[in-house]
Amino acid sequence: MNKDKPRSFRLLGLLIIAVGMLAIIAVCIIKFMPTRERISPEVYFGLQESGTQETGDDSTISGGTVAAVIVKDHIAQEKAYILDGSAYIDYTLVQREINSRFHWDASAGLLLFTNAEQIYEIPPNSSSYTVDGESFDAGYEILKTTTSGMFLSANFMQQNSDVSCNIFEAPSRVVVCFGNEEIVTGTVKKNTTVRVLGGIKSPIITDVTEGTVVTVLEQMENWSEIVTPDGYIGYMKNNCLKDVQESVTESFYQGPDYTSIHQEGLVNLVWHQIDYPEMNAQLEEDIAGASGLNVISPTWYFLSDDTGNIQSFADASYVERAHAAGLQVWALISNFSPDVSTRALLSSRAARNKVQEYLVSQAKELGFDGINIDFEGIVQEAGYDYVQFMRELSILCRKNQIVLSVDVPVPMDFSAHYNRKELGVVCDYVIVMGYDEHYAGSDLVGSVASMSFERTGIENMLREVPKEKLISGIPFYARLWYTKTMEDGTTEVTSEALSMNGAAQVVSENGAVTSFDESTGQQYAEWTDADGRLCQIWLEDEESIRERVKLVGTYNLAGNAAWVLGNEKEGIWNVIQDELNG
Repeated sequence: MNKDKPRSFRLLGLLIIAVGMLAIIAVCIIKFMPTRERISPEVYFGLQESGTQETGDDSTISGGTVAAVIVKDHIAQEKAYILDGSAYIDYTLVQREINSRFHWDASAGLLLFTNAEQIYEIPPNSSSYTVDGESFDAGYEILKTTTSGMFLSANFMQQNSDVSCNIFEAPSRVVVCFGNEEIVTGTVKKNTTVRVLGGIKSPIITDVTEGTVVTVLEQMENWSEIVTPDGYIGYMKNNCLKDVQESVTESFYQGPDYTSIHQEGLVNLVWHQIDYPEMNAQLEEDIAGASGLNVISPTWYFLSDDTGNIQSFADASYVERAHAAGLQVWALISNFSPDVSTRALLSSRAARNKVQEYLVSQAKELGFDGINIDFEGIVQEAGYDYVQFMRELSILCRKNQIVLSVDVPVPMDFSAHYNRKELGVVCDYVIVMGYDEHYAGSDLVGSVASMSFERTGIENMLREVPKEKLISGIPFYARLWYTKTMEDGTTEVTSEALSMNGAAQVVSENGAVTSFDESTGQQYAEWTDADGRLCQIWLEDEESIRERVKLVGTYNLAGNAAWVLGNEKEGIWNVIQDELNG
């Protein structure tokens, strides 16, 4: 019998255990040891190793070095160029994310910059610009053009914006910082690394040293997403940060103030529909019961073509009589003519100026107090030109002490191009049209303006427009819906708008019984007519109007506006006045 055999087995067992332990240790090391893998800065910022462009390539800035642009929490898709120590940033990026007041006007072949008081006219590939007919020399080209796009001088942009553009090398990049912005900052406690994602196995993108102040985008359980001062966006461990707190960045720019005209007390406005000149004579009759009314907006002006010509029903005596009755007059201009392409008109600087100058000259000649812009159905492609129109008009109104108000639909994703935030800066008042939740031509049957629609519209507007400038627009009408079932089983939906009295009358004539609809906050009625159609209506009455006007006080708004004079029931103005006074 071999006595050494048990010993061999024991040695083998010990060896297997040792190998297993080593394997476990190796696995633990692999699992818990941070990776030292690094991403090349050129790869991280989306740049080639060599960023210098060859002279003569007309798709680039000759002699310039391509650079990445970091804006807030991301690296922009568009690039910049560094030339002689100065940055030129892709205009598309400037317009979209940095300062939309730089506006390329293709019709004039000029870059326009509009502030509260002036419009700068900047030709491409020139060091000069014009303000109010006077020429100035910047000492460098302001707007460089290539076959791939336009690039705006960061120096010029900084002189006219609350931004700072900081240039870094190796690799070339421009970090755009915004002045007077609320951010969260933190201080690095010790030398550490920034990684692509939150985890020790994520590649390193840069190192940061103790004492560096970073912008904190988001804090999670163990990691924080941060931005370094030199433009790296990534993650570091929470235990590497201290003094995480909210702060406001310093302001880099002191430009002209956007002053506004504010009426003393709350605005109580009604639109006065004027379909032909003779209707102006009905003013006194139409406002006879309108107690508490202090602003009237006659629908006098209509765009009549794409070049800026305007049809007018304006009347100087109307203004005099309205003033005698204690009313301000804010004359309205609309774009409802089928012969007008609002997009084409707004894209032409000459047409915009023609409309603006005409309206201001009319205000001065006839003596009315304000201009109300009611351009509806603005397509997304016309959004920039629409806002530019309002900026330009606001300068003329500001200089001539004319109240500028604008009517906008309730905020929806598809109407973001109205840029309500900018309208809230340049206009004296913004009126949210809290109606047409269900509208003519819609296949969806429902209330013109349910209470939730009104309330949500106001709340969303207040995210962009200051409460002291926001006016709530309410309807004096309802919509009667007809739903007819066809022989093939399909349904046909039509509707008609009715005044408050007209709606109450049609309900009474058909012997319908109203009931309160909790979902809309309105009285509801339905019946079947002689043609077999299902008839449905959500009514406006004293209580629905009262609840809507209460929202002015609830949200501390600037006032109330109603569409349209003559559609209201008797006593409605007392309801409005009581709620506004309350």
